[in-house]
Amino acid sequence: MKRRFATVLATTGLALTACSIGNTNASEVALHYGAGPLDSRTFVACVQPATRSIDDVNDDHYYYPAGARDFTFGDGEGLDAAALVSTTKDSQEIKVSGTIKFTLNTDCSEFTDPTGKKWPGGKLQMFHELIGYKYEPAEEGGGQPGKWEELLRNYIGASLSRATDNQALQYGWQQLYSDTASKAKWEQDVLAQLPATLMTLTQGVDLFHIDAVLLQKPSINPQLADGLSQKQAAELRAQAVEVDKQAAANFPGGIAAYQAYQQQQAVNEAIKAGRVQVLPIPRGPRSSSAASEPQGRRVSAPAAPCRCQGAGGRPADS
Repeated sequence: MKRRFATVLATTGLALTACSIGNTNASEVALHYGAGPLDSRTFVACVQPATRSIDDVNDDHYYYPAGARDFTFGDGEGLDAAALVSTTKDSQEIKVSGTIKFTLNTDCSEFTDPTGKKWPGGKLQMFHELIGYKYEPAEEGGGQPGKWEELLRNYIGASLSRATDNQALQYGWQQLYSDTASKAKWEQDVLAQLPATLMTLTQGVDLFHIDAVLLQKPSINPQLADGLSQKQAAELRAQAVEVDKQAAANFPGGIAAYQAYQQQQAVNEAIKAGRVQVLPIPRGPRSSSAASEPQGRRVSAPAAPCRCQGAGGRPADS
């Protein structure tokens, strides 16, 4: 009995080691292809997320991401692609950074493409055979295609570059740089065009779903930024002058009184800030008699004697 049980275990173990296993996690899907020694490789089935399947020893499984993914582009490190460069309506170049949120179409329902070819494994099978297989798809669970970033750059990145170029031509550089409403509208315009542009690279089939387009404030030529800063500073100065004019017109005493008030305010602020040194002015020496006088009294000189003149100009006797 023990020998028979051991034989069964050995046979089962041998059978398991002679199988291929499809084992997807919750964020990936796989395509199962049969590939016997005397058979051509043919599609068998899709392996849905979080599924384990045990198949023939010569069969293959190819894994792809399932669910929402990001395509990031910009000047930083660790991004999927470099920043894009587009031209505005007024012939100025802008540098565009941001994120595209997308989903690979993992629909495995049989369908017929625009050329009339039937795909029993649906759009996922079409994606794998026309695109994904060329970019070294993962053959074990938990991985991603070896050239996944290159795939994204060649399809999503290329389509995005064209869409941002087309839509940037509808706006001036200052609208996209400093007008929030115009930038938001440009972002929505790119989102509306991107899926159709991407489908021109995938035989008119929606092998990718574009979920959102998030574009950052574009970077502009430093000279344009300096010019804009100077213009804004000039506008602020003009506004300040206009405010001063209105304040002076309503100030008691008119413009002259307002100017004197402003000068005094400037002096006060300079003193507070320590930009002006205040020096005490010493008083002159005081006489001993003046020093002995109580403060607050006015000291008068003694009156001179009065001599009166009589008739004929002769002094009168006192």
